[in-house]
Amino acid sequence: MLNPGSGSVRRELRRLSIVQSGPRVSIGVTVANSLTPISIWALEENNQWVHLADFAPAVQQKHGQARTAEAAYEADLNLVELARELPPRAEGEQGATLTLFIEFSAAAADVPWYSRDISWGAAVQGLSFAEFRQLGEVQGPGSASCRAKLGLGRFLRTDTGAFEPVEAEENRAELYISRRGFLTLAINRTLKPYNAVYVHRLRVDGGVVAFTGRLVTRHGQASHAALVLLGRDSGCRFVSAADISLNEKATARRFGLREYTFQTRLDLGGYSDDQLAEESILDAWLEVYSGAAADPVRTRIGRTKYVARKLSRAGWQQRGTKTLLLTPYYTFKAQKTCFHLELLDTATFNHLRRRTRIPLQPQRFPGSKPVWLVGERPYKAQDTGLHFFRYLRTKHPEIDAYYVIDPKSPERRNLDGLGNVVAFGSRHHFDLALRAERFIGSHHPDFLYPTWMPQFRRAAGGIKVFLQHGVMGTKWMVPNYGKKAPGFDTDLFIVSSEREKEYIVDDFGYPAKDVVVTGLSRFDALFAGDVEVKKNQILVIPTWRDWLFLPELFTESEYFQTWSGLLHDERLRTLATEHNAEIVFCLHPNMQQYRSYFADAPARVISQGEIDVQHLLKESAVLVTDYSSVGFDFSFLDKPVHYFQFDRERFLGPKGSHLDLDAELPGRISFNAQALLAGLEQTLDSGCTVPDEYVRRSRRFLKFKDRSNSARIFEAVRDAKPATSRIRRIIDPELGERLFGKYRRSRFYFPSMRRFYAAARRLPMDENLIVFESGLGKQYADSPRYIYEELVRRKDPRRKVWVYTGKLPVKDPNTKVVKRLSPQYYWYLARAKYWVNNQNFPYYIRRRSDGIMVQTWHGTPLKRMLHDLNSVHGRDEWYLDRVSQAVRQWSVLLSPSPYATAAFRSAFRFRGPVLETGYPRNDPVAGEGTAELGAEVRRRLGIPEDKRVVLYAPTFRDSQSSGAGRFHFEMPFDLQAYHERFGTDTMLLLRMHVLVSDKIAIPDSVRGSVMDVSGYPEIQELCLASDVLVTDYSSVFFDYAILRRPIVFYAYDLELYRDTLRGFYLDYGTELPGPVVESEADLHAALEEALKPDVVREGRLAEFAATYAPHDDGHAAARVVDDVFFPAGDVQRPGQESNLRPRD
Repeated sequence: MLNPGSGSVRRELRRLSIVQSGPRVSIGVTVANSLTPISIWALEENNQWVHLADFAPAVQQKHGQARTAEAAYEADLNLVELARELPPRAEGEQGATLTLFIEFSAAAADVPWYSRDISWGAAVQGLSFAEFRQLGEVQGPGSASCRAKLGLGRFLRTDTGAFEPVEAEENRAELYISRRGFLTLAINRTLKPYNAVYVHRLRVDGGVVAFTGRLVTRHGQASHAALVLLGRDSGCRFVSAADISLNEKATARRFGLREYTFQTRLDLGGYSDDQLAEESILDAWLEVYSGAAADPVRTRIGRTKYVARKLSRAGWQQRGTKTLLLTPYYTFKAQKTCFHLELLDTATFNHLRRRTRIPLQPQRFPGSKPVWLVGERPYKAQDTGLHFFRYLRTKHPEIDAYYVIDPKSPERRNLDGLGNVVAFGSRHHFDLALRAERFIGSHHPDFLYPTWMPQFRRAAGGIKVFLQHGVMGTKWMVPNYGKKAPGFDTDLFIVSSEREKEYIVDDFGYPAKDVVVTGLSRFDALFAGDVEVKKNQILVIPTWRDWLFLPELFTESEYFQTWSGLLHDERLRTLATEHNAEIVFCLHPNMQQYRSYFADAPARVISQGEIDVQHLLKESAVLVTDYSSVGFDFSFLDKPVHYFQFDRERFLGPKGSHLDLDAELPGRISFNAQALLAGLEQTLDSGCTVPDEYVRRSRRFLKFKDRSNSARIFEAVRDAKPATSRIRRIIDPELGERLFGKYRRSRFYFPSMRRFYAAARRLPMDENLIVFESGLGKQYADSPRYIYEELVRRKDPRRKVWVYTGKLPVKDPNTKVVKRLSPQYYWYLARAKYWVNNQNFPYYIRRRSDGIMVQTWHGTPLKRMLHDLNSVHGRDEWYLDRVSQAVRQWSVLLSPSPYATAAFRSAFRFRGPVLETGYPRNDPVAGEGTAELGAEVRRRLGIPEDKRVVLYAPTFRDSQSSGAGRFHFEMPFDLQAYHERFGTDTMLLLRMHVLVSDKIAIPDSVRGSVMDVSGYPEIQELCLASDVLVTDYSSVFFDYAILRRPIVFYAYDLELYRDTLRGFYLDYGTELPGPVVESEADLHAALEEALKPDVVREGRLAEFAATYAPHDDGHAAARVVDDVFFPAGDVQRPGQESNLRPRD
């Protein structure tokens, strides 16, 4: 939602009033006198302007002296007439949304900075504000009147009534306020209601839950609402009405997005023990009704403020023999509000309160054994907890080990004959938990506590051990199990390999001493060799999806449709018949409620608890999973694994994985059913053998392939110490992060960092420290990457720091990752001798006089730069001074050719040494194995092998500045038209420039043939994966020519770019290695030709590469490392003087 205090309002726009009465919409605007509104326009998706209405001065009653600083205007829209003028909607058409704009006139000096489509007289039209400003600097502002457009919205005050859809001539039109605060017209599109709930206060008093907060809505007016506590186990609903009222002042400030205050209370005291006993977790929802709508809009109650979360307390209500205990908690991602619901025996509860009034460390009775509590989830006994407990009971009678489980669980029988089984939540459980010296759990050690009551959790003092329930790493799990994860705490973290320990230490933040490599306890049984493998049995066992929690939405989900489609796929059934294979399907425990939806599948569908999952793994011949850790277990048995990752991007989320999935998972990865079935057929035809590469990968995640895992775990648990003191555990790490975040966003941060940097520079320089940065800290790519990897390959012992927001795929014990502009960033820059960057560090950063900065740059220049420009567009007046200051920090500049060297010296006026060694970033393009790497990249992206690939990689436009050194970009051709012509056998990859701030909108109808790969870090790898490059003025074509593959230059704004914005070092019409086209029709025709073989074209490309990339042979990084870091040859050692002299 928009923040009115963020500066997103426009001060010239005073008031906006929108009132709809039937089809008629009255729009009133009050603006500064410097602007004169003329008309209202709509911008269609094809960038065509549509005139809607004209403004006229408003008829106003005078009350005293009229103010002269502003003026009011009115316009009327008739939605029925508008709908009639539209072409009739086609069946299945998705409709469109049109943003409305005000056209206004103003003196040139008064045109606001947020204007667009600016016209200055008859000759100059359609300018962006950056172009208009540049023209004004040349011609002077003068007194001529200009016309321009600006979005109809974001006024200082916005008053709106209710909006209703209008239908005419089979078309439907409806107004709404967009999320960005602009008035928008929806044509033949159903608007989905959206609500956001913000909790200001939560209180639990006895059995009463009370909320106070605010509700923000889009696409509708809230008439009434209800609080619903929804049981996660049975779906039982506990409902109470909520009082809501419109906050008119806040709504006006939010540009018309409606904000309400709400308060509600729900008393669970009126429900019976039997009703409450069915649930253990309640999720809080707000159901909002709009007008006469029969069905409410359901919204999870979340976005709970930090203070509200920290001040919320558990509450209890004694109900005779039972006590109701309600403990609030919050989900780790979105801080959604939930409650642990417990019904305890009142006698046990009172006993608990007496025992926990004064928290004490566990005290062992004289002559008694140490108490260890072991378990999994309260209803589970089949994973690592069970196996370790069985080991303790049979091998270590000196330990008083107990297993905690719900006595009603069907898996209770797995503990028969072992003894020392304690009922979860019993008084015995409470007493044992207070005496326990170890809490040893497979999922969350806190599951072994008998209650979620905070008072008890503070009193329990045993050491916590996380046994794990699988090899971790496929999905980013730091929010769940990280050292600073809210609600998770462990003293000892069990892992299975040194590789797993690496990311548990590096990513999760645990000290290495608290992470031990033992193997999982269940591996003792996994390697028992006691189960005969059923020939060709295919086990399908996907993991769960945390967003699928509503049964009514499950059948519409991609998860259900894809897995059900696979099980019913005729090709799979044919494959099973031909190979006499049985298909076994097993859902994750968290998805068991959906088992009935797969009942008609032609497979044996397993219920959790019906059979031991490990037994299924041991008896099956082939495994199909998606992201589940059982894939590692299965691979440890030297059996083939197939990963079906059709929803990888959504499942992994923005953080991705701790692994390089495509390079590290021990099995073949498929992204669609066709590829998966082809792989299964190959596996079955081979007799279910495993390729050597997957065996090698599997071994990397298993240090011990034996049956002594529990023994190693026992030694580690016995010797474990508390990871942190009890005082440190009281300190809330989230508070520190929030305070730092507030400081980081304040105006004091950068001035203080400058002073910090200056102070750190006074310390001695670290001769053995190298800092790498690429793409403003957003990429692990380009030439800095390959220089770094060459140093790692040589086992260079110097410390290396990468400035990066993600996780490095290369593991080096001497490498640390820091974020750009963080305190660590300034610290390491101040201390390091070597800096390596493909752009510039902040202009105010000064290199040490004896330090060395290697400027690799990021491409061979085509477009003119810096001092070679006649004028600078889209930048402020101090831009040249800042860049010139940054250039003075360069010690050495890399160049791929004499042509590039001349351009660099001219543009940057750099007089220091230039190493003309070729570009390290082109080593993978010019070296060996390009075909294999290209095929691997295609596989990572999920591109079928039989599809051709076109890479579109344009540069940014200086005239489309969005501020702060970022730029807008609008697609210059119709993706739907491309899809209709090429989509059947060609994939289009869109790779925007790193400075482009917009995310490309890809229509759903073309997603099968168009993919946005702007987030892919390494463009060289995308080049290898493509068959044709389409670009405009980007330098990427110099690198692409090395591949001798066709290039098409789509210069749709050539005249503007060449004559106004930049200009070129080459003759754009005659010296480029491919056809230049300026229209979409010509682009399609050129692509048709480019996708055909052409020997003559390949020869021209070879000549071009020989001129502009003469040194790119796959060994440029090695030459740079030799010249800069080992100038005396292999005998040089870190700390030895370089003969490359720093440039002051």
